[in-house]
Amino acid sequence: MKKVVTAMIMLMVSLPSVVLSQTQSVAEECACESQVLPSVLATVNGVTITARDIEKATGERVRNLQKQVVEARKRELDLQINSKLLAAEAKKRGLTTEKLLEQEVVAKVKAPTQAEAQTFYDQNKTRIQDDFNTVKDDILKYLTDERQRTEAKKFADGLRTAGNTVIKVPQATPPRNDSERAQVLAIVDGVNITSGDIEDSLKALIADVQQQVYNLRKNELDLTINDTLLTQEAQKRKITTNALLDAEVKPKQVTEEQARAFFEQNKERVSGDFAQTKDSIISYLQQTEQRIAERAFVEKLRAAASLQIFLKALQSPVSSTSPSEKERR
Repeated sequence: MKKVVTAMIMLMVSLPSVVLSQTQSVAEECACESQVLPSVLATVNGVTITARDIEKATGERVRNLQKQVVEARKRELDLQINSKLLAAEAKKRGLTTEKLLEQEVVAKVKAPTQAEAQTFYDQNKTRIQDDFNTVKDDILKYLTDERQRTEAKKFADGLRTAGNTVIKVPQATPPRNDSERAQVLAIVDGVNITSGDIEDSLKALIADVQQQVYNLRKNELDLTINDTLLTQEAQKRKITTNALLDAEVKPKQVTEEQARAFFEQNKERVSGDFAQTKDSIISYLQQTEQRIAERAFVEKLRAAASLQIFLKALQSPVSSTSPSEKERR
């Protein structure tokens, strides 16, 4: 039920578009880098691989991940204010927060009609791929959610007007030290909401983003190291990398028996009988064997190389769950 309350509180927040200042990067706004990224990420037999070498492949995906934290931080202050106001109003009326939202938001929203759904479809059919009957239920749900968002925002604004709420800073920004963590951003019925409260509520999200960013960079760095090793070995032998792979990579040949075993293990997900899918299955399994053989050859090159990696693995976070994090679950 807490998830329902959290979802409704989300509806009570207007979601502004995120516009970064011209002088601040996403990483600075996010303040969620797990490490200062070294300019040189690895050396392979004396050849350097820099952060710029992997930026082209990872940069946009990293920025998109970090934007999740930027956007969440911009919403979090409103979420915490609304949560406290909602809890106080529910206590005053002797209701649960779920019941209060049901009375003040859900019950006041008029269900959209099929005719309204048809009008919406007609106005947006150029962007909708399916016919009306296929998407009708989704449109009705969308229209309901929009009306609930409007009603929830109106209810939240009313609570703020009637309550004792002081907003000292309209939007949270990442604190740089303990003094800034202690900064009071808002006061709701005498209770302070600090910058530290906002950051604590974002811990799980930040940890997840940091892990995904690290994985992206590490995977791309590994690919670049492997490509460098293959190029170096091919140059040493005065052949192309394709010729090198042809000479050294000898994948096991997939048998019909192995293909049939794969089919039996996955028949619920395979479209068609074995005779129809045999060639596709053998091709898939052969590609898998090719990758295994290539990986084994590259690992052999790595073992013989002078290889240093300076990208630091993430430290396992100390488990600490704030009350607001628990409430979200």
